Amino acid sequence: MFKDYHTHSCYSYDSRQALPALAAAAEAAQVEEVCVTDHIDLGYCNPEGGVLPDLAGRHEAIQALRRAHPGLVIREGIEIGDCPATRRRMLDFLRPFHLDYHLLSLHMVDGNDPYYPSFYVGKERDSAYRRYAETLAEAVAAWDPADYDALAHLGYVAKFAPYENKAFRHRDAPDAIDAVLRCLAQNGKALEINTSSLKNSPETMASRDILLRFRELGGEFVTLGSDAHAPEFVGYRLADARQLALDCGFRYGAAFAGRVRKAYLL
Repeated sequence: MFKDYHTHSCYSYDSRQALPALAAAAEAAQVEEVCVTDHIDLGYCNPEGGVLPDLAGRHEAIQALRRAHPGLVIREGIEIGDCPATRRRMLDFLRPFHLDYHLLSLHMVDGNDPYYPSFYVGKERDSAYRRYAETLAEAVAAWDPADYDALAHLGYVAKFAPYENKAFRHRDAPDAIDAVLRCLAQNGKALEINTSSLKNSPETMASRDILLRFRELGGEFVTLGSDAHAPEFVGYRLADARQLALDCGFRYGAAFAGRVRKAYLL
């Protein structure tokens, strides 16, 4: 049984996944606990990303879903896409909602998202990857540890990269990556093992070498996340993520209820 702590529903601007389909897919994939982490991306480079999620409507839908699936633990989360200009607005929006989990992420680097081919135009691999790492370090340092619980998909810059050597490694920006990992470790935050990159790469986000470095720097907790935007990917390769965590020396996964961490043995 697995805990999938990164999924998206039709309440995310980039997903059409209905909540009942998500729940059914979780049960079919032997997921015992699923957290719905729809996006808030105010300030995003595409206007669609500026649409605020209807968290009140989603809460009502999840309440009904819990009644229909009593054997499945369904948590209410949010994926916060960092943007320096809108951090306060996003936190102000989230304050009235009693969510279980805040997942911090980075989608934009210098006003563009590495999801789009335009991000890489005119950029050499080394400079693109280093700039991503530096921006991520700046973002993590800027957030109050009380406002997030885990960091999502470290290495996101490589997921859609056009380079022959795509893998994002610790050696690509060791100082910036260490700054991120130390901040997480010192504040008891979890690092996500995101399996969505395994569809077209041998590496998770974060990769094995970065996970080993996180453990070396005192990191204790990981979360496992499929980043599923469609039912067929709920729970995707979480067994591989769990084994990777164990191989890297982690004993504990992190789950959350009311923003309180609940450690569990992997």
